[in-house]
Amino acid sequence: MARRPKKQSLLEIALNGNWIVSAALAVILLIIIFVVVPSITNPMLKPIALGLKPIGLFLTAIFGIMALVKFILQKKAESRSKPSWTAPLNASSAVKPSWTAPPNVSLQVFKTASDAPIAGSLGNSQVRPVALPPTVWTLQLIQEIEWKRFEELSTAYYHEKGIKAEATSLGADGGIDIKLYQDDSGNPTSLVQCKAWTSRQVGVKEIREFLGVMTHQKIAKGFYMTSGDYSVDAKGTATANKITLINGEMLLAMIKRLPEVSQQKLLALAAEGDYTTPTCASCGVKMVKRSGKRGEFWGCKNYPRCKHMLHLKSASR
Repeated sequence: MARRPKKQSLLEIALNGNWIVSAALAVILLIIIFVVVPSITNPMLKPIALGLKPIGLFLTAIFGIMALVKFILQKKAESRSKPSWTAPLNASSAVKPSWTAPPNVSLQVFKTASDAPIAGSLGNSQVRPVALPPTVWTLQLIQEIEWKRFEELSTAYYHEKGIKAEATSLGADGGIDIKLYQDDSGNPTSLVQCKAWTSRQVGVKEIREFLGVMTHQKIAKGFYMTSGDYSVDAKGTATANKITLINGEMLLAMIKRLPEVSQQKLLALAAEGDYTTPTCASCGVKMVKRSGKRGEFWGCKNYPRCKHMLHLKSASR
């Protein structure tokens, strides 16, 4: 069985929370020091309370400084993520540009096949903004991540929490994406299933399949992670069988509770390179859009040697 999680100290709570948590702890300590302590009349307790007052003032200062630092870092991150310019110039414009590109947008110029650009103007060239990788965690980012990157992000999250996590290899995974090891037995204590689904909810069918795998592996604890959400029946079945459901919003909150260094490490992993194009579950390479009798779909680059495909809407395994 998995070990019970350790209770967090006030300092750990402040470190893992946002600036509001640190500020709230500082205010609570101030109330205790300047309101509760003076009201103590018991002759035995009053000397003890007065003796602890310097420690309380010291902790109040620590929490206040932490709140200020976290607040400044959060505002800086928010200011970096706000685009200051989005609209591209008209391709046929003969007006001389008087702006410069903002720091979070790079420009690529593409010439048309007709006349060369006129001196002093953009002529027949087209200027297209190319957005740089995201700098802060958002629900949109989590929902844009393709299925393989979502599994890698989930595995890395547990590593940042100090839990040994082992991801399964490509191909058939038997309903298991991650195994968690939370004791010294060398055997997995929990199983994790990941679904990067946003176009549809995870239903009761998927939860029952996962429960069957847990029963076969004789592991009583399971986590189901999705970038989307779950149906009502799925939630009921999971609750009755000790399966913890984590949707996109909950995962975002869990990541934001991590220390800033861990958040940035996970962000760099999630947004590295092409994180939206799905990966072939058989070959491990990025797939390409193809057209067939039933419309567009994701197909493997190694076709016809590999015929693995995904529906364009779901792009999930």
